[in-house]
Amino acid sequence: MTTSDPYLEKDISIKATDLSQWRLKVDHGRQTWHYLESDEAKNLPQSIIEKYWLGIPFESKKFDKPKTALEAARNGFEFFKLLQTEDGHWAGNYGGPMFLLPGLIISMYITRITIPESWRIEIIRYLFNKANPVDGGWGIHVEGHSTVFGTTLNYIVLRILGIDADHPYMVKARATLHKLGSATAIPSWGKFWLSCLNVYNWEGMNPVPPEL
Repeated sequence: MTTSDPYLEKDISIKATDLSQWRLKVDHGRQTWHYLESDEAKNLPQSIIEKYWLGIPFESKKFDKPKTALEAARNGFEFFKLLQTEDGHWAGNYGGPMFLLPGLIISMYITRITIPESWRIEIIRYLFNKANPVDGGWGIHVEGHSTVFGTTLNYIVLRILGIDADHPYMVKARATLHKLGSATAIPSWGKFWLSCLNVYNWEGMNPVPPEL
């Protein structure tokens, strides 16, 4: 059985990690992925849950073809049980919003926290494959149209991760950003991150309540 994630299927020329070396750690609902070295991975086989979310083929229980709605529901229930994590919850991909990842990477860059190479590779692959296929920009959400907010922040992430400004993906995204009004047209949350990077003046920030 296989699963699929759209970001794994588009541009196969983009460098990727060895997906068989990722492991999911769960702790009372908190999920973190860890990339293991080859020897470590051999001693800790991937679970069905890990393979499912990584899109790796796996063997599961064989289900009879349902003849009624109830039988179909029971099959679904039996399969869903295979995806329950060891602490009892069901893990899930939270890959919709396109403005959360930039906050993490920009914060790590500012505070000089090393970004693991495995993260760097997969974040680049994710963002390249989530770029709008028409104009090359990014929106607020993976299904949204390109915006100044999404395009600016994700462009910055790719530059932080070492993608050259002349890379075809970057040239296309930058052209779209200029058409949208450039990075200076970004809303307040974006201006905050630009100011943290010292590429936008704090005086240009609109007032934000401290609790935000």
